[in-house]
Amino acid sequence: MSTMKTLEILDLFDFETRELTVAKISEKLNQPQSTVYRHVRILKEKGYLMDDHEGNYKLGYKFLKFAKIVTMDTNITVVSNPIMQKLTKKIGETSQLMVYSDLQAICLSSVNSGERIQVSAEVGQIFPLYGGSSSKALLAFLDESILKELFEKGIVKKHTENTKATIDDLKKDLQLIQKRGYAFSDGEIDQGVASFGVPIYDYNHRVIASLSIVGPRERLLEKDDKEIITELIKARDEIQSFL
Repeated sequence: MSTMKTLEILDLFDFETRELTVAKISEKLNQPQSTVYRHVRILKEKGYLMDDHEGNYKLGYKFLKFAKIVTMDTNITVVSNPIMQKLTKKIGETSQLMVYSDLQAICLSSVNSGERIQVSAEVGQIFPLYGGSSSKALLAFLDESILKELFEKGIVKKHTENTKATIDDLKKDLQLIQKRGYAFSDGEIDQGVASFGVPIYDYNHRVIASLSIVGPRERLLEKDDKEIITELIKARDEIQSFL
């Protein structure tokens, strides 16, 4: 059975079909029971299926973890959007929501400024985890092993003269972010782009996302940085109140 057939086993389960035997799966997929059993055994070992010791299999608790992740990402996007709209209108620059995934930062949501010259990002766009305020606001509050892994795997590279491309320089910057509670970037990944970012926490005070204001350097740095940080924190706190 191929990977596709393994997925087809999982697709057999729904609200009406909560439990299945190997024989029933074999019948539905028109596959030998011995082959089906091997795949069912692996799915059980990995937590995707569980049995009642009488030959009946049902979806495992691993799917609760996935459901929680999807629900959290969906909820935070829905909750954040109107708050980000207000933030962008207040500051006059693009606001972005990022999450961590596999040594990278991914854009979940972006509200553009509407200015003729603006910085924008597509939903799903991937960014380096080691540069830019959105990414650093995540990295600073993740386990330090992630920072080490970035360098061990040779992921960190110099994008501009402002990129902190050594572990010592980046670690110092992350420690500063931890101390003051927000991140700042001036052309670390893209020349001429500046940004401020703050971490977003869940109810266990674990970082789950970051919120940032990003714009053309010359325009953003003319604005009151204290106001930007204050409004970012206010928006972040409002988002957290719904999580």
